[in-house]
Amino acid sequence: RVMIESISTLTPKDKDILRNSWAIVSKDLETLATGIFEMIFEQAPDAKLMFPFMMKDQRSGGDKEKRSTEFTFHALRFIQVIESVMQCIDSPDGLEPLFRNLGQLHGRHQEQLGFRSHYWSVFAECTLYHFRKSMRGDKRRYCIRSSTKAKLTPSEIDSAIILWREVLRVMIDRMNAGLEENNKIRKANRDIIDHQDEEDPNYHPTPKDAKHHHDSVNRRHELSVIVPDFFIRRASDEISLEAIDIASRRSS
Repeated sequence: RVMIESISTLTPKDKDILRNSWAIVSKDLETLATGIFEMIFEQAPDAKLMFPFMMKDQRSGGDKEKRSTEFTFHALRFIQVIESVMQCIDSPDGLEPLFRNLGQLHGRHQEQLGFRSHYWSVFAECTLYHFRKSMRGDKRRYCIRSSTKAKLTPSEIDSAIILWREVLRVMIDRMNAGLEENNKIRKANRDIIDHQDEEDPNYHPTPKDAKHHHDSVNRRHELSVIVPDFFIRRASDEISLEAIDIASRRSS
């Protein structure tokens, strides 16, 4: 099994495998991206809660063309992260800030939209599935051994998938580090607020705080036609439990 500690530890052979396999799978980025995105929602339906265009009430019809455009736009954003890795594969120093920022962004999504870290694992597995599918289906495949156009053997496809799995694992590890960093900052901020509450028992949440919580709850309940109620309840409970507990302590 190939194990890499970071993008910078890739060997020249590793990079050749990644470049050649990427040349195959990236020939139609839109199809690749939307296929991965659709599979993510199939495997994790509650992930739809994070995307406003997936939350529109389908009973009203809506603008299907606009919804399709938004779906494609967000799907391409997923795959562009991998594209960034390939663009920086020889000088990966610039990737660390990217991964950290993405992790911090998802930390905020965790609090506001119900992001769960296992979505990254779902993303990785769906990506690997479609990468393998693309390599198997390509009619003019690159031969990893010679970098010439030829049919990839099953073992060469397996080698590419093993390496891509490690690259995705490194990406997720670095993004998760950014997420944990954001969580520590949020916890420190909550501790400060709790300390203020102890010193000032008359302190109450601002109308803006209350409205944000109310809007979040309402938005999740409006999604029942898209996401099974079980997932909505689970996401809502996980997101709101902490806020409700703080609010109840303040009002008591």
